[in-house]
Amino acid sequence: MKYTPFIAPILVTAVIALNQTFACDSQSSCKSNAKTSSPAQRLAESCYRQWLTLDWTLANAEMLARDNLAFNEGVRNICQARAELFFEGYEIKPFIADDSQQEVFPLVFRPNVDTIKSQIRLNLPKLRLI
Repeated sequence: MKYTPFIAPILVTAVIALNQTFACDSQSSCKSNAKTSSPAQRLAESCYRQWLTLDWTLANAEMLARDNLAFNEGVRNICQARAELFFEGYEIKPFIADDSQQEVFPLVFRPNVDTIKSQIRLNLPKLRLI
């Protein structure tokens, strides 16, 4: 008990320092969340939500495509790629139309957004900068 006057301020300082560290971590994560809410990201999210309403089915499994995790993530990546290309100035519709399954299926299992973007650029030569 005789060391309490020395230990208490050290503990309070440590708690304040830790609290500041966690506050900085949450602020940086908030900043990263602000980055992800760019116009392209918001457009991609709208595209994805709109696609969810289309109720596409996978023919072999006779299940909804949105219930297949890999397909679902692939469509999310396609929406991101289309939105980014749209904001880069390409003449492309950022949303997935109901009848665009032939365009989407070959791209859906590509590993990342950049690969999808390059594939879209290669396979759709009519794309041009506005």
